[in-house]
Amino acid sequence: MDEVRQALRICPPEVQQTVLRLPYAADVEEIRLRCGQTVFVTVRGKEQRLPSAPVAAECLEGVIARATGHAVFSAQHMLKYGFVTIPGGHRLGICGTAVYQGSELVGFQELSSVNLRVARQIKGIASKTADALWLHPRSTLVIGAPGVGKTTLLRDLIRQLSDRFSFRIGVADERMELGACCGGVPQFDLGRHADVLSGVKKEAAVELLLRTMSPEWIAVDEITAAEDIDAMVRGSYCGVSFIATAHAGSREELGRRELYQKLLSCGVFQNLVTIRRDRSVMTERMSI
Repeated sequence: MDEVRQALRICPPEVQQTVLRLPYAADVEEIRLRCGQTVFVTVRGKEQRLPSAPVAAECLEGVIARATGHAVFSAQHMLKYGFVTIPGGHRLGICGTAVYQGSELVGFQELSSVNLRVARQIKGIASKTADALWLHPRSTLVIGAPGVGKTTLLRDLIRQLSDRFSFRIGVADERMELGACCGGVPQFDLGRHADVLSGVKKEAAVELLLRTMSPEWIAVDEITAAEDIDAMVRGSYCGVSFIATAHAGSREELGRRELYQKLLSCGVFQNLVTIRRDRSVMTERMSI
């Protein structure tokens, strides 16, 4: 419940009260405000409409102002990617009309909706997986369907590899969800031996971490491009191990997607962790 209260601080008082009065408020995963519509919350992956006044454009502007500490310009580097990370690691996603300078997206105007994602750290969730990695400390790919908790598991794996096993880990936190740094301080506990590089594209982040931080492991959330894979292949030649996530509900589904076919064929990953829809976790060795 504390996480929900903390995330709601950037919302107007009436929205806070509406959400906190819910009997299932502690389970709220997202609060979504759409211009001209009532408030929606997401609970266990399903959106639910709440009885509230329609959201006005001024409300959305106020939410963003509070999320950026009334310093929108200083948060421009995040806003141009369509989100702001706030204290506690909570993330505010933004939709509206894109503003470009030349070919570069620099921000949004005429806001249409915001989505406040409540961040939670569940310590110990990756203990069995970490035990398996200690026996076979090789590059590991975590897969699962959207919303099953890949990032949450990855975050705890980073912490356990760092604190339990004292591995030096570079975290390529492109979307600022793993560490969710605010003022240089990770809002999630990634362990004593983790170095977090925020807001840098994964391909460049891998190269930078290799050059500057001498990691034994590099953590990457959501492999989405061939360039990500190429960077990990080059990193593997340097002797670093990777732990990463990818969208696929099963090993079979992973093999059917063209991008991930390349991922499998490159031989970087030796361990596969699958999170099923019922949130159970299976760890297996991958054939090379």
